[in-house]
Formats: sequence, C-alpha cells, structure tokens
Amino acid sequence: MPLLLFWKKAENAIVFTGFISSHYKKMPRELKNAKNDEDNIDVSPNVLRVVLAFRRWGWTAFWTQVVLCVVSSVVLLQLFLFPRTGTISPTGLDTSPATLPGLSFAWVGVAVLGASIFWNFRYTQMAQKLRSPDRPTKSQTVFQIKIGLIINLVGMFVTLLGAFAIIGALTLRAGQGQAVLPGAGSFNSVIQPLDFQIIQASFNIIFAHFVGLVCSLWLLNKATDKPNRE
Repeated sequence: MPLLLFWKKAENAIVFTGFISSHYKKMPRELKNAKNDEDNIDVSPNVLRVVLAFRRWGWTAFWTQVVLCVVSSVVLLQLFLFPRTGTISPTGLDTSPATLPGLSFAWVGVAVLGASIFWNFRYTQMAQKLRSPDRPTKSQTVFQIKIGLIINLVGMFVTLLGAFAIIGALTLRAGQGQAVLPGAGSFNSVIQPLDFQIIQASFNIIFAHFVGLVCSLWLLNKATDKPNRE
C-alpha cells in the first residue's frame, strides 16, 4: 500500500513537470530570456509580453522615423541653405522650388514627426516602467498609445495636404512652362530635379508617420489583448 501511494505521487509529479516543460517550450525565446532577468521576477507573462512589444516596436519606429526625418529635412533645407539664382524661365514663370505652395505643410509635418519620434522614445521608457512594481495601469498605457496615434494621424494628414499642393502646383507649371527656342524645339523649362526631391521628401515624411501609426496600432492591440493590471 505505501509503495502504491508513493508511485501515484511520483506519477503526478512527472505529469506536472511535463506540463510545465511543455508550457515553457511554447513561450517565445525573448520571453524566456526576460523571465530569467532579475528585474522581471515579479512580472506576469502577460505584462512581460507588453513590455517586450513596447521595447521592440518603440525602438523600431524611433530609428525608422529618425532616418526618414533627417533625410527629408536635408532636402528641404537645400531651399534655404543653397538658394538658386536666375529662377525666371523663358516663359516668365518663377521656377524656384522655394515658392512652391505646400512647403509650409511639409515643414509642419517634419515638426509633428519630431513629436512622434519623442513619443516613440517614451514607448521604450514605458517598457521599463511596466516592469516596476508601481507600473502604469492598463487604462493609462492605452491612453499613452492613443496620443501616439493622434500625433501620427495629424502629421500624416498635414503632410498629405502639402504633397497634394506641391504636386498640383508642379502640374500647373508643367502645363504653362512649354518653351520653344529656334533650333532647340520645345522643352519644359520649369520642372527641376529639386522639385522631384521635394516630392520625395514629402512622401518620406508620410511614410515615417505611417510607420509610427502601424507601431502604435500594434502596441494598442498588445495592450488590450490580455489584461495587465488595473
């Protein structure tokens, strides 16, 4: 009888050990490594998944937006650092890219992109706060993500307005800028290479806001998927 009781206890222990082992194998590798961290001993797996999402996607959006913001700003700064001379075409039109309507919207988009970069950096800081005992509640975390969504939506909308204005102005210039010179035929004298660079810079800003928007939506899904701590 004692031998039978011992055998049943040993069998239950083996089954429990196998269940824990299988559950541990299903966990993502990063989650396993984070669970071994001393700072994450008191953090539940659900909260830890949110922490890893904030850290991973926060840095991804941060560096993507930094690179696109720098590239776009350099292109737009050329209009002021290296002003062009002789910008009157043979048809009498002003062909300076600095006079294109919509450039102010592009600069506003860059400014809002700077705010989005700062907010993505806050996401990485929130990943550290969520591991602390006095971590933010679920409602506070969702509120921070919604602010990031609003920032990127506003930046994308403003930059789109500027891009539409720039493309529309270039279309009008292209239709009115056909010049005819003896022996040279007809050519378009108002569309310059820098004009296309400005369009590319505008779409870089739009794409940067889109990246921030996608990352914020992903974080919102992770934060609301399973309850953290109210």
